[in-house]
Amino acid sequence: MMGTSTEQRRNEPQFLLSGFTQTAGIRVYAFEARVDAQRTGYTVEVNLALIPGFGIRIQDLPLLCRDLLQQRAERDETSAFVLTEQNMRTHAEELARARSDAEHRKKPPRHTASANRGDWLTP
Repeated sequence: MMGTSTEQRRNEPQFLLSGFTQTAGIRVYAFEARVDAQRTGYTVEVNLALIPGFGIRIQDLPLLCRDLLQQRAERDETSAFVLTEQNMRTHAEELARARSDAEHRKKPPRHTASANRGDWLTP
């Protein structure tokens, strides 16, 4: 059984960023997918005007695009994708959830005050 999962991972494409172009606020990231000896080109288009509204930093875009390709490229026959507003919204919601979870882990447990605060002082 273990060999099967290793074999499946070996057949999953590895997406490598090969560059990007930009025209009028639209950035197109180019990726090359490698599976064994095969190489296939993919592109992901991003409207840069949308990213500030979702708190996405420009340096995070290549990873978001790669994630999109990993989710979609195996199921679709197309090689050109668009990082949509919904993709960005989902990413922003996941970030907010992760931040909230991290905040909850950081906070020390709350202790409730007793009705008589001096009780702890008496022997």
